[in-house]
Amino acid sequence: MSSPFARAAVAANSSIMRAAGRPGGKKGNSTSLNGDARNDLIKKVLFDVPPRPPVRMSPEDLERHETIERAWKLVRQQRKQEQEKGLARKFEMMRKANAELEAISPALFKHSQTKERNAVFPRQLRTLTDTPPKQIWNYRQTVNTAPKA
Repeated sequence: MSSPFARAAVAANSSIMRAAGRPGGKKGNSTSLNGDARNDLIKKVLFDVPPRPPVRMSPEDLERHETIERAWKLVRQQRKQEQEKGLARKFEMMRKANAELEAISPALFKHSQTKERNAVFPRQLRTLTDTPPKQIWNYRQTVNTAPKA
């Protein structure tokens, strides 16, 4: 409990708990569905978050923060550009492969470009997976016990 936010939340919640636990309260005063004030109290304890105070930075800290933010944006921009270049290279290679297939065999090219409209996903379109086969080991394999000559 080293955080001032946590200490404030515990203090607020304990005072709410003491107030709600006082005997003599009427059950009809609650706004909850079943007329029990404990449900509202539990909601307040679990879901109410105390407001955080604004972060105050010195001018030097603010300048450091802005520098780090600009550097991080630059890194993200460079990563995005590298990804786009990679996708462009892949698309260009795919285009070249299609052009070569069309030059070699127009029938295969036409067949590769058509989609089956009535394909049912699980039965006809098999996805690539890294799962092991259903039968991992062939237990019926016979061992050749012929004598060596």
